[in-house]
Amino acid sequence: MNKIVILIISQLFSYLLIKSQDFSKEFGKVSKEEIDLKEYSRDENAKAVVLFDIGKSYFVRTDNSFDVVFERVTRIKIFSEAGIRWAEVEIPFYQEGGIYEKVYDIEAYTYNFENGMLIKKAFVQSNVYDEKVNNYWSLKKFALPDVKEGSVIEYRYKVSSQYKFNLRDWEFQWRIPVIYSEYEVKMIPFYEYTFLLQGASRFDTYTSRADKGNTRQFGSIEFNDLVHTYIMRNLPAFYDEELISSINDYIIKVDFQLSKINYPDGVKLDIITTWEALIKELLKHKDFGKYIEKSEKLAPKVIDIRKVIEMTDKEKLFLILEYVKSNYNWNTYNGKYASKTPQKLIVEKLGNCADINLMIVGLLNKTGIEAYPVLISTRENGKIKYDYPYSHFFNYVIILAIVDGEKILTDGTEVFNLNDRIPARCINDKGLIIKDDLIEWIGLECKSPSEVSTKYDISYGMGNELDVSVKQVSTEYDALYFRKNYSDDRDKIKKIKDITDIIVLDSTISVQNQFEKEKPYILTYNAKYKPEFVNDKLYINPFLNESISDNPLKQTTRRYPVDMTYPKRRTYSTIITIPEGYKVEYLPDEQRVGNKFFEMNYIVRSNDKEVIIDFDYYFKKSIYEANEYTLIKAYFNEIIKKGNEKIVLSKKIS
Repeated sequence: MNKIVILIISQLFSYLLIKSQDFSKEFGKVSKEEIDLKEYSRDENAKAVVLFDIGKSYFVRTDNSFDVVFERVTRIKIFSEAGIRWAEVEIPFYQEGGIYEKVYDIEAYTYNFENGMLIKKAFVQSNVYDEKVNNYWSLKKFALPDVKEGSVIEYRYKVSSQYKFNLRDWEFQWRIPVIYSEYEVKMIPFYEYTFLLQGASRFDTYTSRADKGNTRQFGSIEFNDLVHTYIMRNLPAFYDEELISSINDYIIKVDFQLSKINYPDGVKLDIITTWEALIKELLKHKDFGKYIEKSEKLAPKVIDIRKVIEMTDKEKLFLILEYVKSNYNWNTYNGKYASKTPQKLIVEKLGNCADINLMIVGLLNKTGIEAYPVLISTRENGKIKYDYPYSHFFNYVIILAIVDGEKILTDGTEVFNLNDRIPARCINDKGLIIKDDLIEWIGLECKSPSEVSTKYDISYGMGNELDVSVKQVSTEYDALYFRKNYSDDRDKIKKIKDITDIIVLDSTISVQNQFEKEKPYILTYNAKYKPEFVNDKLYINPFLNESISDNPLKQTTRRYPVDMTYPKRRTYSTIITIPEGYKVEYLPDEQRVGNKFFEMNYIVRSNDKEVIIDFDYYFKKSIYEANEYTLIKAYFNEIIKKGNEKIVLSKKIS
């Protein structure tokens, strides 16, 4: 057959297949085609697919203002057991000052085809529950019933809000493919918004029209809604979530920002102002600038000022940080504003990050240290958009202290964090220093590498087991991770370290420097290791399966950076005592890589008594650009290859 004809037929088949998946978008009308659908033609590995996701936002008149109503209707096809997670629904809602957004009119159904019949089952309203995220956001959560492989689920709900700044954003892209996504926004002349499209250059369809069939009146002004409709089709799943700052930075979505309020009497209020105006407003705010002033006045009730004043500035800084970390607890909530008065914090000794860090700024200022609050957005929250001076981009506040001319960024929420480091969750591009008459951004990156260095001593034991002694030394953020997650808890360490073919002897577990955070975290233990025995040959993994075995970078290409958070170094050193009667049959090849991005060394030495293997790798940058993705992915492949090669010992022939 002519190649051109084959190509045309192939393209026509693909077109018809896609068209066949353009399903009904009417709630409650599930077709046999949706029930029979076995996979998504554009992604055969998809665990589920969003058949449609349709949202609407519009303004509803109240007594003397407007509320914003958001509606959503979503239908999803479940392909596999792993896709059942999409039957767990979360609806975010906002509150401030005791005024909550209202979530209502929730409907949800599961459809299954059983015994030749379509079975429809509704979720139970009483199973809806609320989960608090922080002082401002909560989630209304529910799960659909009887969901299994092959099910179709759908749900709809409404959210009513008094917060005009909170016009709902819309994520077109999910972590599963989306066939059809539509967002309709009905604007009124009293509120003006700018929108930002992220992750794509344009919409598949965008229309804007006046709703002339619905003339409304507010005060003496008659108006028609201006209806904007944004549509995108056949969106791929956002699969690659490893080594990124936040999915919020890269997923395809449209953000709306309130830019101006037009009052009926002709007065106009600009919401997008300037960074200068935002800083001035924060410094006057009772839960920010005024809170710092109050904390400074209350400092003598918190610390011994006469004792502290005699110290060097660095000693003052570290003493105050240690005192607050030891006596005040972070409640795990983020926030740029204090949630209580300094007096109440002093009594309760529990608060959000702003309560704690703004108080520390006040204490430092009282002792003569130049210190400022720094507004940031955490990694999970996403990066700041510097062209838009909105305070709600920020969700966290840290501390900048000037000590002997050196700028030190710090934070009082993490007990085990070094005093001249911010938490890893805060390492996210830049922060805005809040001080009078100056706009200054400061980089949040950490250039010091965090290192885990592991030494193994392997010798022949009883039976078919090898005896292993292990010493693991960790620094910087890696040490913080182990102090928080391993601590000096033997049971927890044994549970984590007991992996395939390795049994840790719990009585040998020892931790040094758990509470001395300026020193490395050191973990030592002994273990039993069962190597492979095949045809009188002994196959030994020299690093006991601790080196990574799975590449975190799975996509062929990537359009956004590889974010390591901070530079990382891993070092492995192994001494294998050759058992009596055995000899070395195979050793891996040596390898060296070294450039401005990355370094790796694999060195092997051996004699009649022992094999010594040194393996290290070092990602020198915190962030690698998108055009470096393929290279970094290749380096991970080399790490996996070398880190999991085995030593082969064979019996000597007598």
